Amino acid sequence: MKIDTHTVYSRRLAHRSGMTLIEISLVIALLLGLIAVVFLGIGSYRQGADKAKCKMQLAAVQKAVRSGANMQNLAALATLAEASVFGAGQLMENEPVCPSGGDYTWQGTVPAVGVPYGNCDFAGTGPTSTHVLAAADTTDW
Repeated sequence: MKIDTHTVYSRRLAHRSGMTLIEISLVIALLLGLIAVVFLGIGSYRQGADKAKCKMQLAAVQKAVRSGANMQNLAALATLAEASVFGAGQLMENEPVCPSGGDYTWQGTVPAVGVPYGNCDFAGTGPTSTHVLAAADTTDW
């Protein structure tokens, strides 16, 4: 009796094709894990971007105040009211807003070198998410 090897091989392939439920479940679990990592990364990226934008806005206000003080020949600690800094025709057209919802407080006087004119009170949930300016942030301001 002759055995047809082509028929035997075809039957083996027919029984082995496809994926088992465990294999499909493993692939789905891996994809869900990767998606979770991406969403966590996006959240921390957003916090970092908000913090950077907040500090850039405070630096822009600082530069405007320094320029205005130089143009008006004002010394450090001279009165510089918020109304003469923000508004149409003033040093800055619009008062900046913290992207994370923090509140800015303005000093009201021309700051000394290394002292910010304004600060943000946003504390955030982690140690790296605070927008409060540290001395290292403003050494050359």
